[in-house]
Amino acid sequence: MRRPTNIYLPALLAIFCFNLSAKNFIVDITYESDFYLSSQTQLTKDLNNIKSKKDVEKILLDQDWIKSYYLKSHPFTKEVSVSIINKKPIYILNEKHYVDENSNLFKFDQTQLDLIRVNGPITNRDKILFIIESIKEIQQKNYPLIIEIINYDHVSGWQVKTQKFNIKFGKNISKSKFKTLKDTLNYLYERRSIPSMIDLRYKDGVALDYGK
Repeated sequence: MRRPTNIYLPALLAIFCFNLSAKNFIVDITYESDFYLSSQTQLTKDLNNIKSKKDVEKILLDQDWIKSYYLKSHPFTKEVSVSIINKKPIYILNEKHYVDENSNLFKFDQTQLDLIRVNGPITNRDKILFIIESIKEIQQKNYPLIIEIINYDHVSGWQVKTQKFNIKFGKNISKSKFKTLKDTLNYLYERRSIPSMIDLRYKDGVALDYGK
């Protein structure tokens, strides 16, 4: 894990004619997460105009990418310290949002691009995590499956694109379909015969396509 990043942000208070002795308000930020989001840069800019601990807390509460934070005041000073843990994106939804391990949405800020892309009119995001975790569970050590894209539409249902082949699940996602997928992959790996598409939409069996 990288060392926490400390950022010191002196923010000049506006000086009015009734208050000529205003001093800098200092915010000491420590990022506990081991990755960076460009939203952190915007937070730095926003904190340049703070005037009190209350202002700091209001800004922090507006950050949808913050998972948790700890804010501490330093008595008799105009200084606070804040420790921040970022939400960790698992996939990108419709090129608009990151989604974390708890299916929480937060702004897609173009920072983390090497993530699974998910597209479609999806109302239940827990199904996405179910697909991701289920594929992790059935993959073999010597044959890793890397999910690149998950697509959904009301006509065709769910389709997963891996680095090796596409998988068509249809409209319903279930444990039994992943059991069928696991058995199919074991059969294919034993014969070293990898198709370009595995179709699990049929009740009576699995369809394989070896076309490019």
